[in-house]
Amino acid sequence: MEAPSQGRRLIAADEPFFADRAQLDDSSWLFSVNFAHGDLSVARYRRDRPGLGICEPNPSADMVMAVVILRPLPRHGGYCDGRAIDVPALGTGALTCLDLRHSWNLDLSQPFDSFHAYIPLSAFDDICKELKRPRIERLHCPIDVERRDETMLGLARALLPLLAKPHEASAVFTDHVFSAMVAHMAVTYGGLSKSDTQARGQLRRGMLTPLQERRVTNRLLDELKGNPGLSELASICGLSRSHFVRAFKQTTGLPPHRWLSMRRVNRAKELLQATEMPISAVALDCGFADQSHLTRMFSKFYGVGPGAWRRQRQD
Repeated sequence: MEAPSQGRRLIAADEPFFADRAQLDDSSWLFSVNFAHGDLSVARYRRDRPGLGICEPNPSADMVMAVVILRPLPRHGGYCDGRAIDVPALGTGALTCLDLRHSWNLDLSQPFDSFHAYIPLSAFDDICKELKRPRIERLHCPIDVERRDETMLGLARALLPLLAKPHEASAVFTDHVFSAMVAHMAVTYGGLSKSDTQARGQLRRGMLTPLQERRVTNRLLDELKGNPGLSELASICGLSRSHFVRAFKQTTGLPPHRWLSMRRVNRAKELLQATEMPISAVALDCGFADQSHLTRMFSKFYGVGPGAWRRQRQD
């Protein structure tokens, strides 16, 4: 992923307002500066010791912080704009959303492990424009109600391996997950109706034109070592990000990140068979972070590592 853009908001994944990173036992984060309407970032924060106490209030920002609980959290309290609030016990998969236009002071005395998505309210603009609906001004996901969200938990878990190894994160994959997260939050908590969801489903029938398909696949194949984001690929086709992702999958049978991974692995297979390049060099030439990254992806597609595959072909 790219570094955060200059002049971004004061609240972001690498700067949690509620704790200094030195107070945490683990923290990791990812940014997407390719996201259509402002930077979106995610993080995992873990503290195994009690005693952090009441956190400092957040700076005001036009964004929400969606928090997915990864380890059960006991009942606790806090304040919103100076008003006392009571937060119930939260199990794994519980979701809470903090509107950061308000001031929050939460009691973090107990150990915690949680996934945080910092989502600018402007990130919902594309889906509202696509459906011709009013702009989403707030999400209905009150902090004083336990709400388990399996979809957000699944999306968080999809990103956890990359949070542990951010150098392996491709823009096209993280943007894909970020877009799915934003769409889910908009539909589930942003006030879009069932008919809106059905209308959006109708749009999935669209496909890329042959020219659009040729342009975007050529962009991906011309530079396998590149790291294009969904916004760039969508702009090549003259489509919104969400429309592009659906049309690409409808056309090719795969989402963009999966299609790109398959082409990178296939190219690695060609080099392993036709050259004597070291596997580490093959990995870098095909756009993988390192040899171990290639090994994991190659094994996922072919059931055997690249070294073993090459030896089998040489025998």
